[in-house]
Amino acid sequence: MTAKDRTVYEIPDGPPEPTLTKPFFDYATMSQGGTPLVIDNGSGMCRAGWASELDPRLEFVSIVSKYRNRKVSADQLLLVGNDVHTDPMAKASIRSGFDNGIVTNFDVMENILDYVFTMLGCVDERIVQPIVMTEAVCTPYTSRKHMSELLFEGYNVPSVTYGIDSVWSYYKNTGSLDTDGLIVGSGNTASHLIPIYDARANTEHCTRIGLGALSMEDYLLKLLQLKYPNFPMKITDWQSRELVKRYSVVAEDFDKELSCYLAEDNLTDKDVTVQFHFPMPALDVRTEEEIQKATERRRELAKKMQEMAAKKRQEKVEQRAKELEELLALRESKDHIEAGEYVMRLRQIGLPKEKDLDEAIASAQQIVSRAQNKELGIEPEEKEAPTFPLVGIPDDELTDAQKQEKRKQVFLKGSHDARERMRVEKEKERVKQEELVRADEQRRLYHFDEWLADLQAKRSEVINRIDERRIRRRDLNDRRSHAAQVRMRGIADLAATDPSPNGNGNKRRRRGDQDDDFGAEDDDWNVYRDISKETAEEDEEDEAELEKYNKQLEQHAPDYLESLDRAARAKIENTTIYRFSEGRQPAILDKPAAPQKIDNDVIVARAAREYQLHLNIERIRVPEIIFRPSLVGLDQAGLLETIEGIVKRTGRLSLVNNVFVTGGGFAQVPGILERLKLDIQGVVPVGTPISVRRAADPLRDAWRGAALWCTNEAEAFKASRITREDYLELGGEYIREHGASNRYYAFPTNTDSPSLTDQ
Repeated sequence: MTAKDRTVYEIPDGPPEPTLTKPFFDYATMSQGGTPLVIDNGSGMCRAGWASELDPRLEFVSIVSKYRNRKVSADQLLLVGNDVHTDPMAKASIRSGFDNGIVTNFDVMENILDYVFTMLGCVDERIVQPIVMTEAVCTPYTSRKHMSELLFEGYNVPSVTYGIDSVWSYYKNTGSLDTDGLIVGSGNTASHLIPIYDARANTEHCTRIGLGALSMEDYLLKLLQLKYPNFPMKITDWQSRELVKRYSVVAEDFDKELSCYLAEDNLTDKDVTVQFHFPMPALDVRTEEEIQKATERRRELAKKMQEMAAKKRQEKVEQRAKELEELLALRESKDHIEAGEYVMRLRQIGLPKEKDLDEAIASAQQIVSRAQNKELGIEPEEKEAPTFPLVGIPDDELTDAQKQEKRKQVFLKGSHDARERMRVEKEKERVKQEELVRADEQRRLYHFDEWLADLQAKRSEVINRIDERRIRRRDLNDRRSHAAQVRMRGIADLAATDPSPNGNGNKRRRRGDQDDDFGAEDDDWNVYRDISKETAEEDEEDEAELEKYNKQLEQHAPDYLESLDRAARAKIENTTIYRFSEGRQPAILDKPAAPQKIDNDVIVARAAREYQLHLNIERIRVPEIIFRPSLVGLDQAGLLETIEGIVKRTGRLSLVNNVFVTGGGFAQVPGILERLKLDIQGVVPVGTPISVRRAADPLRDAWRGAALWCTNEAEAFKASRITREDYLELGGEYIREHGASNRYYAFPTNTDSPSLTDQ
């Protein structure tokens, strides 16, 4: 399978550079008619715009960053939303105003609202439009109180209306709240199931599952860290979010698909290769012509160096010839000059005695003669065997000088005989090897099948020896293994034995003897050398022998080595762990039998594989957590059990006839609708009508539904507005209920309790 046959996604290092959001300047026009300002205040994304328009004008991430950048300004800088990604220094100070889907940090919330009103063109001291804002299901009173306080006290808004985002999304897709249904709203941090009946959201039967889009991202990160513990790059949260968004799929039958997901046919279609950026290795980018020119230049350079060496040798020979002439002339001049002058000339050329002159002349003649013979192509004459005439003569018959010469000849004769024996042994070994090679060649020519089988068996035997040593070394590295324990006992026994020349081999340390001086002498550490049976020489010999067999097989049976590599790759590729981590990519052998051609494409491909991830089982395992929260250690019921519980509590089986999925979490995962319908069929009576549908736009329909509700349900909108008078009289936690809102339960006043004056 080639790289083109696989799904390869080259993931960026981070989000694309955000486009600069320009402020709007039509605030005065939009504010004349009292058009409501709709804010979808989500924990992941914030959307804001006018209710009279189809789409929100602003859409940005609900984050804020306060930081310092001395290169830009000495004061503290503030970035909101997508602008945070424009400065790398801002990423370290990112903060969110939400905690588990609830607004808790109102300093951040104030920065976000400042950004919204400023970008929409509001530069006045107060906001004159009514505000419509989404909030989480069953928002705590404290959070709503602080939000109302911020809006009324900080921005002096005339009124505010709170509603549930997923219910307004339901309204956008159905046109009203009169139709009974069950909303599955999956957000950034949690998912909620809200039954709709009696023309309103019944939050008293709402159920929360603590899993959302962030849960999938975190779970995928953990799975990939466990799967690739030595991955050379850090996988960022944004990259995990992109992988979940692109490749997660809800399985119709998780257990069934999991059992066969790593099968060869499935992996071909479902395995996804994620390629991260990797450093480009050093490559030889020369063309064939450039390589040939470089080869020619090397040959010319080698030829020039050979010529220079020959010239240098010739100069040395000429110098020695000149020295030889001078030495001969000096010896001939002995009879014509005085003895004192002759001795002085000898000393001037570094020769203390006349005997040294003869030796120098003989050496020079030998060098010059050898060079002349080599130049003329004359083979050198074989040296005569040395003679040792004094060796067999008794010492009684020799003078003192002859005895000294005899001892010298005895030493030379011993060295000569040793060299002769070694030469004879080498010659016998050479003849033996030639005979073996000749016999092997004859066997190959006339009994090829037997020869090939024998060669293959020898090669297998060498590989088995290498593998056995490798396994033994691996076992010795594990101190708890049997091999390591046996080795340590051998060390202890050898270390306790007296190694001294006069020792009798007894234990050096007996019971009660506190004298343990092991290591005091350098020879003590030879224990480790004594127990090391596998040496580097054995490995080198086996490697050389294996290389010899491979060359023979490559020359006479090249297909056999290829078949060995194919079998080795198939053995690796058919393992579950390899398919799980490497997908359907061909395995790379550490030591292939057949020679491999390593070109630039192969080098780049291998470097790229070190920076690749494979998504296969994770694609269905990550979204499965909404059905099985126990996968992430969450002690909650899954989505199906929660739906079944709501239907039983409300006693309204008709809810399953209109299951509505929306939000930015699990609602966007492909296959969620089919899985929900299939699972619900298993828990409701046979024949019960079931309908599961997704919002037309799960992300933006909450804002659009709120804007549509303000326009179409004018009376309900007017009745649901919390004015400043309501805020001052009833408190910031007060809310006017409507079909898409949370319930409000006033705090009870205990009128029966006695006052302090009565006590």
